[in-house]
Amino acid sequence: MLLKTLKSNQPFHYFLIPLIAVALWIRSFVHAEAFPFYAGEDMMILYKPINYLLGDNLLLSNIIALIFTILLAFLVLKLNVQYAFIKVKTPLPPALFILIASGMPDLHGMHPVYPATLFLILAIDRIFNSIEKEIIHSNAFDSGIFLAIGSLFYLNLVFFFPLLWFGFIIIKPKVNWREYFLTAIGFALPWLGTFIYYFIAGIETELWETIQINLTFHHTFLRDNLPIQVFIGYLILLTLLGSFFFLSQYDGKRISSRKFFKVFFWIFLISIILIVVNPAVSQEIIIILALPLTYLISNYLIFMKRQTLGEVIIYILAAGVIYLQFT
Repeated sequence: MLLKTLKSNQPFHYFLIPLIAVALWIRSFVHAEAFPFYAGEDMMILYKPINYLLGDNLLLSNIIALIFTILLAFLVLKLNVQYAFIKVKTPLPPALFILIASGMPDLHGMHPVYPATLFLILAIDRIFNSIEKEIIHSNAFDSGIFLAIGSLFYLNLVFFFPLLWFGFIIIKPKVNWREYFLTAIGFALPWLGTFIYYFIAGIETELWETIQINLTFHHTFLRDNLPIQVFIGYLILLTLLGSFFFLSQYDGKRISSRKFFKVFFWIFLISIILIVVNPAVSQEIIIILALPLTYLISNYLIFMKRQTLGEVIIYILAAGVIYLQFT
């Protein structure tokens, strides 16, 4: 049984998870295609060198995107092992992350959201790490730095800045003004350095144009794409089921687990708001959304009483992802 296998805490999963990713991406290696960037999307400050390095090498682009996906999956596993959102040790969250991320064939090519999500996870880790500390000045500063660096790859990550303040408030209710200030300073420094560099180089106009187009371009990736619509609809269904299930067991969760899931809720909420209000946000946001969804859906599948239903759910998800590779 697939779900039973993915839930079991066995050493072979360290090899199984990358194998699942490679298997789902094989067709993309055979028929490599570039992500359909709009002009300027691949020209953000820190992603531009990667874009120039990749050039027209679609195979290399797919390989690097796959490496990032596997790395992110293991970071998802590390967070759960370190902070125990889900009471049992299980490799199901990284497996679900692989499945969700692989469901968008266009994202099998390199995209700025991959390194951005890496730095978002590092920022989340600094927030969660504060739960056991009395003094969190360095955590606050580091979280701002990490988020800012990520936003220099993928501009829309700047809108997750409130997550830092809300996150520290959730984890440490008695946050003082120094944490707010240090978070803001940490976030501002990489951007300040960027503005200074572009101004000295006399190319500040290029920077403003890049920022503008990354905020105003209108995406229509869902239009006339029924398979992707069905896939996203299925993820919405699983999100609703997982949410109702989590609320039903909320009182039985440890206080720390409740706090961690509240932080993940803010990631989910900000992502949904961006989809609604920012026309430049496209399918790449699925990579960020996959972070809270993997833990929420994993919690549902692990603790649900009807494990047969869980097997059906995971088989449908896997079948859908495989089907999408051929559409």
